Amino acid sequence: MVYRHTSDRSEAPSDPGDPWHAGIERRIFVSMRRCSYSGRLLLALLLLMLAGCGPRIPQPVSVEPPPPISAAKWREIREEIWVASSLARAEAEGYARAAMQRWMMRVRENTQNEFVPWYTGYWAQQWIGLKTGWYEMNTQDGEAGVDDYLVAYLLERFDELVLKPAGEEGNPRTITEQSAALYVRLLSEQLQYIPRVYAVPPQSLRKRLERIPLIALPDSAHSRADLSRVMEHNELSGDPAYQALLAQITSVAGAEEMASNGEPLQEVAEGAVARLVAELPVRAGGSAAALVVGPTLGIFISAGVVAWSAISHDLKRPQIESQLRTALDAGLEGMWQALMEDPETGVLYPVNHMSQQIETALFPVIERQPALPF
Repeated sequence: MVYRHTSDRSEAPSDPGDPWHAGIERRIFVSMRRCSYSGRLLLALLLLMLAGCGPRIPQPVSVEPPPPISAAKWREIREEIWVASSLARAEAEGYARAAMQRWMMRVRENTQNEFVPWYTGYWAQQWIGLKTGWYEMNTQDGEAGVDDYLVAYLLERFDELVLKPAGEEGNPRTITEQSAALYVRLLSEQLQYIPRVYAVPPQSLRKRLERIPLIALPDSAHSRADLSRVMEHNELSGDPAYQALLAQITSVAGAEEMASNGEPLQEVAEGAVARLVAELPVRAGGSAAALVVGPTLGIFISAGVVAWSAISHDLKRPQIESQLRTALDAGLEGMWQALMEDPETGVLYPVNHMSQQIETALFPVIERQPALPF
């Protein structure tokens, strides 16, 4: 009989009752149980993760309104607002006055150095005489008189020689806009301190400020703005009501034109017309050009004819210059009064409007305004 070597377990008998076979089965069963337990654990973790990522139902949150400002504290705050507005107004006025003084100095320098020498010059007088005489001869019924025509021409030259060069570094309109912006910025800075200083909620203060007008124009689609806008923004360049307020300054451009009506130059124009009427027909009587183009046109285009002779001009120049300086001094003084001292038409009109709106709302006429601390 031949025996086989059975130490090789790969050729172990397949009898289920064999100990070796039973051990294999137990190890397989234990491994399956472990895998089943791990799988269940992994599945449970996955379900928990999915539950955590699901949508959460928001819980209602009760928002309590901010506490109102007490009457006693509001009295303190409104006095603080009034003082802040007064200080901002004073700063804006100081800036505007200094800027206008610099502009006025340039205007006076240009008047003395440019306009007066131009007007009193010999050839300028010739041109004015011929221009005025030509207009007088060709004017029709219903048209402006020769005086008005000459005033308009002088205003045009005054603008070219004086106002435009003086306005390159700043003019009344830009000074108006800058002073209004300065007032808004300074007032905004002070309003933003109030909630911290007086320990009041900003929302409560904002509700109070919404009742105080800042801009109230009678005839404008966007005519109103309240003080809360200044608390939220330190500049209002994009606000429609603020733009409408700046657009109300129609008198500034007019005041730049010698108090808007040219009256100071009216006397100068009348004197020029009087000299023209007195001298021009006599000097032009024998013009050779009149024989060629007719007696009327020949008076003014003949090469040998002038409105005034050089000798006559030299004799009359001191009088012309004195008359011009007197008229211009009066005009410049009137222009300064209209631009700087008139609260309704000058460069401070926007600042005055906003500060008066605040003051009227804070302290009605029946109440007494507090004294400024300075």
